[in-house]
Amino acid sequence: MRRFPAVVLLIVGMFILVACQPTVGVRPSIRPLPEVSLETAPIVANEQGRPLIPSVVEGRKVFERVCAQCHGVEGVGDGPLATFLKAPQKNPFTDTMRLLGITAKGGDLPSRPANFHNTVQMRLNSPTSMYEVATLGRPHTAMPAFGPKPAYGANDGMPGPRFLTDTERWHVIFYEWTFATSPASIERGRQIFQEREFPVPVPGVGTVRTACAGCHGSNGDGRGGALSPLMARRTWGWRLGHGPGIFRDRDFMVKRKPTELFAWIYDGIGLMPPYKQFLTTDEIWSLVDYIWTFVYEYTPPRGQQP
Repeated sequence: MRRFPAVVLLIVGMFILVACQPTVGVRPSIRPLPEVSLETAPIVANEQGRPLIPSVVEGRKVFERVCAQCHGVEGVGDGPLATFLKAPQKNPFTDTMRLLGITAKGGDLPSRPANFHNTVQMRLNSPTSMYEVATLGRPHTAMPAFGPKPAYGANDGMPGPRFLTDTERWHVIFYEWTFATSPASIERGRQIFQEREFPVPVPGVGTVRTACAGCHGSNGDGRGGALSPLMARRTWGWRLGHGPGIFRDRDFMVKRKPTELFAWIYDGIGLMPPYKQFLTTDEIWSLVDYIWTFVYEYTPPRGQQP
């Protein structure tokens, strides 16, 4: 007998659900969402989202106006403010209070500006990681955010205007990039890339002698004449797919570290043979320096110009 009320309630509920259903043939009031392009927005872009070619000339203007006061005009970390820079040390208590919206100040420690001539450190960076630091700041150091909003723990107390546009940030980090190389290194890399020939195994053809440009193209666009169609889509499989090693694919390149490019040249990758038996370590680094000039407009920085 106890089941009878439950059955009645179940039947009543079913009638209510049926009554709530929309009438057949009525047009739904929710409109479908507009189609969205599957193309990803470029990483290296200006404020309008258009692809950007970073310029060292423009980057120097930004660097000497904003960055040189800490990093020094030649980027060695000896700017007039460098010796006075301090930053709050990592402190679990003050971090917890900050999460609760309570400002609590801990002890300060000296903060040393980056030295962009430190090739060991620079070769472990990618342009994207440097762009993120310029945009968000570096937590628990004096390096402030130059984008609209600092990262948690980054310095947001620097006086004066410090906001830089997307374009300015890309320009300035590639100007900083040039401190870790030299015109002589880039010229040596150019000669190796454009002129020196090496034995290269080509599928279906055999071993041929050609320069790097024979496959990668003299402009670094992966269009290297007769060899590129044979190697296209079979070497590194880059997104653009026009040929092997498309160094003008900025969105790919800015996520790479110089050490990655060095390893690919030294040990080979895919169908690209290793060049460690043909090139010295210094020559490979010069080649890496030159390859980066396909990504941005290179001119020597202050202190390296004739």
